[in-house]
Amino acid sequence: MIDYKLKQGSWYEVEERCVLRLSGPDRVRYLNGQVSNDVSVDLENKAVPACVCSAKGKVEALVWITAETDALIVDGELSQRETLLERFDRYLIADDCEWEDVTGSRRLFHVLDPNLEGKKTTRLFSPGTDLWTTSDTPDFLDDSLKLSSRTVEEAELLSLIPKAGYEINGESFPAELGLDKIAVSFEKGCYLGQEVVSRIKSVGRTRGELVLIAADNEISRDSIVRIDDNGEGRTTRKALELQEKIWIAPALLSSKTSKGQQTEIQQVTRLFHNLTTY
Repeated sequence: MIDYKLKQGSWYEVEERCVLRLSGPDRVRYLNGQVSNDVSVDLENKAVPACVCSAKGKVEALVWITAETDALIVDGELSQRETLLERFDRYLIADDCEWEDVTGSRRLFHVLDPNLEGKKTTRLFSPGTDLWTTSDTPDFLDDSLKLSSRTVEEAELLSLIPKAGYEINGESFPAELGLDKIAVSFEKGCYLGQEVVSRIKSVGRTRGELVLIAADNEISRDSIVRIDDNGEGRTTRKALELQEKIWIAPALLSSKTSKGQQTEIQQVTRLFHNLTTY
C-alpha cells in the first residue's frame, strides 16, 4: 500500500492542451451526440471529462468540457488537436453551430481545492477547480504550492489518467480504461459508439483492464508482466520510480496470455494506494 498526499491548494498549469470553442444554438445537442458524458447540465459551474469514441465504442480521445456564456469549451491533448478538429467537423452537417480553434489564446490552471470560484472538476485523484485565463498566472495562487512537472506526472500516473499514444490508441473501450466511472453517462441520449458502450455495461465484464503495477526494478514500455499470478498484461509506459526500489507503470491486463511466446515475462504486483489531500 502506497500513501500519497498532496497539500490542498496545490496547483499546476495544465499544459500541452488544445482548446476548441463551440458556439451556436445547436451546440449542446450536437456535442451531446459526439461525446460520452452529458454536456447539458450545469456546465457553467463545472467541467466534465468525456470520451470521444469511434462507432465501435472504442476511445479515440479523452477531453474535458465546460461552458461559458455563449459557447462550450473543449480541451484535449495538444497532440490530438488536428484529430479532434477533423472528427468534430466530420459530423457537423446540419447543426447550427461552429468550431473555433482558440488553442494558445487561453491558459488553464488546476487547483486541488474544490472550494475556489471556478469550474469544479477532478483532473487528478482529488476534487479541484479549473481556472481559465487569457493572461498571467492568477495572483492569488501560492507559488510555494505550485507542483513540479515531476509531481504532476506522478499524480497523473497514480490517478490512472489515460493518455493518447499510450493507453488511448483507438483499441480499448471506456470500461477497459476505467473511464466508464468518470467520463460516461448511461442516462443521456445516443452518441457515437453509445450502443456498444452500454452493452458492455449490461454484460458486466470486459476483456481488458487498465491497472497500476509496481516492481522493484525499472520496466520498459510494452513489457509483458504477470500480476500476482492472477493475470498478464502489457505496460503502456516506461516505469517511473516513485520511491526507492518502487517503480510504477500502467499496464493493460488482457484475457489473452503469452503462452507459446518466447518473451520474458516480469513478475510484478498490482499497486494499491491511498491518495489524499491534506
